[in-house]
Amino acid sequence: MKSKKNECIRSCRRFSLLLFIIGMIDYGAYAQETKETEEPPSGATSVKLSQEVMNPTTLAWQLQLEEYAIFKSENQDGFAQNFRIRGILPLKEGLLIKVPQLIRVIAFVNTAPDGTTGLGDVVLNQFFILGKKNWGQFGAGWNIQIPTASDHQLGSPQWSLGPAFTVTFTNLGKWQMYWILENFFTVSENGKYGSSAYAVLQPNVFYTWPNGVYAGIEPEWQIDYKTGKVALPMDFRVGYIWSGKLKYNAYIEPEVMAYRSDGYPRNSSNFGVRLGFRWYLPM
Repeated sequence: MKSKKNECIRSCRRFSLLLFIIGMIDYGAYAQETKETEEPPSGATSVKLSQEVMNPTTLAWQLQLEEYAIFKSENQDGFAQNFRIRGILPLKEGLLIKVPQLIRVIAFVNTAPDGTTGLGDVVLNQFFILGKKNWGQFGAGWNIQIPTASDHQLGSPQWSLGPAFTVTFTNLGKWQMYWILENFFTVSENGKYGSSAYAVLQPNVFYTWPNGVYAGIEPEWQIDYKTGKVALPMDFRVGYIWSGKLKYNAYIEPEVMAYRSDGYPRNSSNFGVRLGFRWYLPM
């Protein structure tokens, strides 16, 4: 039974890799066709398109695939990885709260350094776009983490939930900056596993060139509210955004752990590389 489960997981990973390759082939074909038959878009249009695609509050249907290959882990030997599948569902107006909103569904297939592979936790979050200004947008929402991990090394054994906040600055020319703050507080089995309370702060700063190339940072900084311990990774992303039948975003992102408090338990990665591919379908 275990071998069949592992084979199923390996098949899912191969299929996801195939989707990534198909997307890159599609990009190559589209880029060649554009070069031969179309005039290049104006700088303003291309920068605007790229920034809309990167903006986390843009109302667009999205499918996002990301493979994080971890080559060095704290006090552990062996290769690890996190494969993330994220779907984003936009709503122009909710049934109860009459504002635009985004619902995100996130699932993982993870591998621990000792080779254990299986499902990670599933995370659901919902952001309400509360205001749009000439400088950008801001919103708030909630997260819920569901303990679906198939092994204790691959996720948390508890349910967690908490509030989330986001603010985006878009009136910065070719620069774009946005911040996301998510909070997680355990709400089940605290007597057995102990309670936890932590936050994830994601500062994002990107510069976009007129040809769709962009570069910037998108680390996820964590702080434990109970102990004050932190994990502060730093990354550098280079990506490309283009438009065909849909809009596409492909990127590569090395990451190193800049600082981690002794004994911080939730992020043991010291060095890894992310490869991502995203599809966008505007409403």
